[in-house]
Amino acid sequence: MNAPAPQGRRPVRVIDTGMRGGRANVAFDQALVEAHAARRIPDTIRFLRFRPSALVGLHQMLSHEVRLEYCARHGIEVGRRITGGGGLYLDEGVLGWELVLPRGAVGGDLGSAAARLCRAAAAGLRRLGVAAEFRPRNDIEIGGRKVSGTGGLVEGGTLFFQGTLLVDFDPARMIEVLRVPVEKLARRELDDARRRVVTLAEAMGRRPAIEEVQAALLEGFREELGLAPEWAEATEYEERLAERLLEEQFGTEAFVGLLDAPGSEAPQVSATLFRRGGTVRADLRLEGPGRRIREALVTGDFFVSPPRAVYDLEAALRGVAAAQAGEAVEAFFARSACELVGLTPADFREAIEQALAQRDLRAAGRTLRGHWRGPGPERAPTLVFLHDALGSARLWRDVPERLSRATGCGALVYDRWGSGESEPLAPPYSRRYLLEEALVSLPEVLEQTGVREAILVGQSDGASIALACAGEHPERVRGVIALSPHLFREARTLAAIRRQIEEFERGDLRARLFRHHGEKTDALFARLVEVWTAEGPGAGWGLEPYVGRVRVPVLAIQGEDDEFFSEAQIAALARLLPGRLRVLRIPGCAHYPLHQAREPVLAAAIAFIRGILSERNDAAHRRT
Repeated sequence: MNAPAPQGRRPVRVIDTGMRGGRANVAFDQALVEAHAARRIPDTIRFLRFRPSALVGLHQMLSHEVRLEYCARHGIEVGRRITGGGGLYLDEGVLGWELVLPRGAVGGDLGSAAARLCRAAAAGLRRLGVAAEFRPRNDIEIGGRKVSGTGGLVEGGTLFFQGTLLVDFDPARMIEVLRVPVEKLARRELDDARRRVVTLAEAMGRRPAIEEVQAALLEGFREELGLAPEWAEATEYEERLAERLLEEQFGTEAFVGLLDAPGSEAPQVSATLFRRGGTVRADLRLEGPGRRIREALVTGDFFVSPPRAVYDLEAALRGVAAAQAGEAVEAFFARSACELVGLTPADFREAIEQALAQRDLRAAGRTLRGHWRGPGPERAPTLVFLHDALGSARLWRDVPERLSRATGCGALVYDRWGSGESEPLAPPYSRRYLLEEALVSLPEVLEQTGVREAILVGQSDGASIALACAGEHPERVRGVIALSPHLFREARTLAAIRRQIEEFERGDLRARLFRHHGEKTDALFARLVEVWTAEGPGAGWGLEPYVGRVRVPVLAIQGEDDEFFSEAQIAALARLLPGRLRVLRIPGCAHYPLHQAREPVLAAAIAFIRGILSERNDAAHRRT
């Protein structure tokens, strides 16, 4: 028999359920929650191991997060967790740890409990000689690199909290299994993953025994949480319950595919809200002249407890008029006893209201989809965001909001023709599409939205479009921020595109693009290939005459390791824009500065925009 717990410490059972598949482990998670709530098991710490598995968070769209074909080819099981958060790849090199405790045992709410549990786990890991620390909202890191991710939920009087610890793990397989956002080029993904995560084996200089790691974690829980862990075995009751839950729910394709990307029945409006504490996406179908919500789908990388609260929110929004949707979200959270970690009810309201505010635009005879942020054009200048050739409005993430808040400008973000939620491309593909968008489409967008003073912010193709438009329409444009701009094709451009073609045909680039463009993906990539690899007459873009007319300030930002374009692009701009060009070149950065050097780019952009606004205000004072 186990010795009695030391006075003042909470006794807790410790079990190790060994190596199981992802779905079986999820089923056992739910069995622990139900058995604890029914008082059939004591408070418990569980250690678990995984056969190769990809697990998405409870509220995530399956095909947006996992490369399903790759998993099927390589025998990797795909499942869905009972907790929120992001997608995970797990295998024999990962140790799972879980605690099942009474609600309030380690914190008054899920957020405070998560912080305390993560700090306790970090304290345990420090016993192994590594400088582990808690990083809000739910990670444990060593030297700024993630070694453990966590998540949890509260069901009735039971707190369930889990973590996955990288003991000896290959990031290459994680990259192959999980979809990585399109802004990270395939050849840089592995380096990026290795910079972001660290294993215990790397941090310690040796691979520790699992028993050594378990003992360290238990000491952290003992000292930091006042627990008295004692080893035991899983009961026959919870094993049978887990088997039944696996067969009836968590092992079924219906549960794993509970949320997936809409097909032909695509939502009418949508928006994605990016916050430090998580991501919320709202997809809404509307009906009737009063624009009532027929269906609502709320997904993303976030934690809410109990998890069913999201489904209750969706149900509460059905039949609500668009004008009252924001108030309906607030009322739902006011009457619901649910907890959010890292997000607030206001974030969910904003995601719903942004979706309802999605705008249809007509430009060059095509339908485009966009969103507005901040003050309208009658109150302040407008930042207009133009994404790159294979990008979409979503890939700007929270940049438009951050720049709008920092400068007081409005922000217009939209999907260009063929991208995101805008009208798909149709062949033949024009070799002059950059000029056509600069001289026809973008001016029509500005006219429809009432933008009279625009500061154009463009990435790659979007930068070139912005520059040409500024030269042709000096009456509307007050400045240009050009990220990775280009005026002509280079040998390295062709080499980079050939690598993309290889990745599209034999790798996973198509799958990653499909996440953002859906059925438009093949046409969008086909235009890139046809136009950018074309030879002979008409292969140039014809941008220089228009760019040479620019008379407003231009901030050009380029990574020194840009794989598509060299410093020759900046030199050409300097010749065309004497005295008007400011340049920021970023060491160690490639083609996407906003993703690869985010803070310095944002700081430079804010300073540049504020300078334009200051000159504008000074000019207004002189006129009066």
